[in-house]
Amino acid sequence: MLSLMVVPDYLPDQFSTWYLLNNYLQKKSDQSISLIMPPSFDEVTAHQEKEKVSMLFVNPFAAGTYVREQGYLPLVRPKNKSDEIVIVAAADSDINAIEDLKGTVELALSNNEDANFIGLRLLEPANLSDDELVIKRKDNFLMVASGVIRHHAKVGIIQSDVYDSFNSVTKDQLKVLLKSRINEVSHVMLYHPDAVSNAELLKDVLCKMADDADGANIVKALNFPEGFTALSEEEMEFMIDVVDTMRK
Repeated sequence: MLSLMVVPDYLPDQFSTWYLLNNYLQKKSDQSISLIMPPSFDEVTAHQEKEKVSMLFVNPFAAGTYVREQGYLPLVRPKNKSDEIVIVAAADSDINAIEDLKGTVELALSNNEDANFIGLRLLEPANLSDDELVIKRKDNFLMVASGVIRHHAKVGIIQSDVYDSFNSVTKDQLKVLLKSRINEVSHVMLYHPDAVSNAELLKDVLCKMADDADGANIVKALNFPEGFTALSEEEMEFMIDVVDTMRK
């Protein structure tokens, strides 16, 4: 049996949608696929140490480890959908730009390390020292927003897709100071060499999801309105290089 593991950085209301995608994939490919949805990144690591899954849907910051250290190969990526983040402050705050951040700054963060990494890079123009930047860890992006709105933190880092999903009441209490414009990096779906005989079939099914009604509804619910597109080894290597450059 094949297996598909999705890392836990999706929106809460997308949990059941991944099961719909898995059912769709099984039906269209005529393959049995076990869906694995670990509740934490620690459990993702623990599962991989115990048994390598056939397919992984991961963020671009983790992809390099799976490709270069565990031998995974690129399958697909969301089409025209890059991973971006926003830096937010409270709507009634006197902070209107990154450069306005002075002195001690409380920063609300989630456990999404790729979002945090991008956000911290965007904060560099403030020239804050490690002592001046006080990290406030939150369980999820909604709690990051809540912390900023309640002035428990001056600014917060939120995944752009998640921010867009907030209701108007929440958005009206926040203001976006800056949005990343990376474009080159996105989540990716990888496959293990043991699943190579199924790779082309699965890729074909995934890339055609947006072309039929059932598949289109699923990818739209996952916020991939154009569905998936094939990901080549060259494109994967370029994405990993971009991430490595950002880390330097």
